[in-house]
Amino acid sequence: MPIPFTQIPAALPVPGQYQEADPSLAGGSGEIRRALIIAHGSGAGTAPAGKPVRVTSELRAAALFGAGSRAAIPARAFLAVNRTEECRVLPVDAPQAATAWRKKFAVSAASAQQGAVTITVCGARIDAEAVAAAVVARINGGLWLPVEAETLGGGEFSVAAVVPGTGGNAVAVEIVSEAAGVTVAEGETFPGSQTANIEPLLRGLGNVRCGCVASDFSDRDNVAAPADELTDRFTALRQIGGRAFVAVTGDMEAVPAEASGVNNPHIVPVPRMENPQLPGEWAARWCAAACRVLADDPAANTHNLAVPGLSSGSEYDVDSRRTLLAAGIATYRADATGNVPVERLVTGYTENADGGRDTSFLDIQVPETLDAVRAHINAEAARRFGRWKPASTDGNFGSGARVMTAGIFRPFLCELYPEVFIKQRRRCRDFDGYKNTIVVEIGPGSKTRLEYIHQPNLTGRFLIGAGPLQFRQITGGNGNET
Repeated sequence: MPIPFTQIPAALPVPGQYQEADPSLAGGSGEIRRALIIAHGSGAGTAPAGKPVRVTSELRAAALFGAGSRAAIPARAFLAVNRTEECRVLPVDAPQAATAWRKKFAVSAASAQQGAVTITVCGARIDAEAVAAAVVARINGGLWLPVEAETLGGGEFSVAAVVPGTGGNAVAVEIVSEAAGVTVAEGETFPGSQTANIEPLLRGLGNVRCGCVASDFSDRDNVAAPADELTDRFTALRQIGGRAFVAVTGDMEAVPAEASGVNNPHIVPVPRMENPQLPGEWAARWCAAACRVLADDPAANTHNLAVPGLSSGSEYDVDSRRTLLAAGIATYRADATGNVPVERLVTGYTENADGGRDTSFLDIQVPETLDAVRAHINAEAARRFGRWKPASTDGNFGSGARVMTAGIFRPFLCELYPEVFIKQRRRCRDFDGYKNTIVVEIGPGSKTRLEYIHQPNLTGRFLIGAGPLQFRQITGGNGNET
């Protein structure tokens, strides 16, 4: 059989012993799993907007994007859950004319007694022993708070979002006096205005792989932008797929209808609903937990996967969770430990092009597994057949010939499917059914193109057990029940 060489020419005239080092049979190839967080930085950060930067610690996040910014907080949340995947942040500048969310408070005291004022910002409580100026100082001293405070005189002060824009409208601030004779009254609230457009920033990423994305933006346009980008990345010409986690906010009456407009297999809406924690933190923690599991096994069952650091509050009933799943929104259960266990992790894809119900991409594991299967076949084919030439017939080219035919490629697929995708990775099933679907041919009139179709049968997730409980009552010999 002819032995293939890549470095030693056949016409080499110089005497000697020559051996090529060929790594093709050693080890395996793998993808670096990167996570990308998309959120607003503040003016106090040093990182330029629009360029992804790697974050390895929460202090670095605070320096790069500004303490309390919408970018620093999700980065900190991601790193608290997952330090295995490479975390990058794409900081976004707020529009120049954007205004910040702001809320006024007024302090009044009559026969005041010593006590405390309890401050709650996005679900986190802060205690201050004085009033007005002390409250302002205490808020401004919080490194990771998304708000800053300002005294207005006359016992009044205001609290405003660190980053201007509509994103700050998700901030929840509650200040309650626990001192007798002291009251803290809420005043007027001024919502933030204007939203950044992240679409050009996503296009600027080029072909940088981002297997999982957490976005702080949940408005319709800025959900459509990553949906379009990730759909394009999933296509055959790019093949660098990824999934984006986006928190959906509101009550059970409005959220399912609002989220149904996403309808994309690469967007994973997670139900923040009316939780006080920031949308970016909610999305980042879900993303970090899911990304860690799916990086090792894209077909893994994520049921009961714990998402640490989130306050779940009350649990939704079965009918509500069924409504959320039907709208393409993930669901969770509440537990006694303070964690949020995932119930079912689904994508926003619910309808086909004709408007009919379509569950083909319901679970996130489907696009994740397709990405993994496709990437492995492509990498293995490139490794084995990178310098081969095609032939449209299965002629006898001799043992070891580098000629690609349908008779070579079909056994290649039939080898990978049972050995890799069934036995090693457990991502597929039914080899007998699979091999009957394979069609391989050289493209008509082409001397460079091999075409093939195959139909992998993906494994599912064990989520539901259902069966009738048919009990019996045994009667004694005298006919009496016992």
